[in-house]
Amino acid sequence: QEIVWVVKALLLPPGGIILLGVFGLIMGGRSLAGRFLITLSLAALYLFSTPYIANRMMAEVETFPALSPTEIQDNNAEAIVVLGGGRRDDAAEFGGDTVNGLLLERLRYAAYLSRLTGLPVIPSGGNAHSEGPAEAALARRVLEEEFNVPVAATEESSRTTWENATMTAALLRRAGIGRVFLVTHAMHMPRSMEMFRRAEIDAIAAPTAFIHNSDSPDLVSDWLPNPKTLWHSYYALHELVGSAWYAIRQHWSSLVD
Repeated sequence: QEIVWVVKALLLPPGGIILLGVFGLIMGGRSLAGRFLITLSLAALYLFSTPYIANRMMAEVETFPALSPTEIQDNNAEAIVVLGGGRRDDAAEFGGDTVNGLLLERLRYAAYLSRLTGLPVIPSGGNAHSEGPAEAALARRVLEEEFNVPVAATEESSRTTWENATMTAALLRRAGIGRVFLVTHAMHMPRSMEMFRRAEIDAIAAPTAFIHNSDSPDLVSDWLPNPKTLWHSYYALHELVGSAWYAIRQHWSSLVD
């Protein structure tokens, strides 16, 4: 897992952009190839930092719409599965480990759905990068103590979206649960739904925390770079690359089989 995170840090922005510039400097700033790489790195840094480019990349990954009130009520869902999104280790103000902002956004929407439907929540997420409680255990604490919603069970061993799906599938089968709401960020939903489909889970996409807004007008400020937008570009590319990687792995497995 640590190797995967290192590779992602070196390939996705800003790491990949910095590497391009470094290669350009190594090749010599006066050579044609060196100048090209340096120019390319600066152009990529600018473009990925603009809302115009980031929003269009997000439009490619935020393909599942928000649930309507009717869709929330008129279904046969039996539980709400919410995927892990990260943690804060040794949070001083909370006296220990807790969920990070990304996971808190997911938990808030899961709690909202739970209050509307009366369904229990099932957090899924292990501990991929540090010691201490699993993300699902931290999520359970927040859901029960801060949102006052019931938690049916937790899946505390998964480290990837694929493991979220396969390990949650086993938990659902043991509990006799069929259809579930699947809560994660809108940008993460296509990859998550594909993994849950492969794990043979009957899931209803319940995306939250949308970034792309198709109704927003084009503004001059959309071409002004800012660090928050670079973060959005990172996650959009992360999802596009992740989906492509899973597709390649599945294709390779089918060839081997």
